[in-house]
Amino acid sequence: MGASADEIDRQIKDTRDRMDENLEVLEKRATSNGVRYGKLVAIALGAAAVGGVGLLVYRRLRKPTLKDRLRGMSIDSLRELAEELTSRLKSLPSVTLTVNERPEDEPGILENIMRRVAPAVVGTASTALLHRITRPAAAEGEPATASD
Repeated sequence: MGASADEIDRQIKDTRDRMDENLEVLEKRATSNGVRYGKLVAIALGAAAVGGVGLLVYRRLRKPTLKDRLRGMSIDSLRELAEELTSRLKSLPSVTLTVNERPEDEPGILENIMRRVAPAVVGTASTALLHRITRPAAAEGEPATASD
């Protein structure tokens, strides 16, 4: 007929013992995997923190280049800066300082030429520089024209 009650109880007990053993093995694996993944996450967070701090220190210590500073400026701010500088230069008093004056010495021909030519050269160079800085960049693949 069927199995006796003692035999069924023994099979149930064996099955429970095997299940308990399997559960213990699974619990050990879960804890060891949890510790392993916890360590990996801690290492990743530490590396990210070190990288972030390194980036902040790098950005703080690195001086921005002229190109970086000019990129942040707009045409209006450059015009305002030029107007401010012009107004400041106009308000400066004219001062002549003479040390050990020698009236018999007159400026030479070369010095006279430089005094007349230098303002024109500086003005032309500064205009060209401002034009170069304020013009829009040519799109990639387009050749720069002479009017740029």
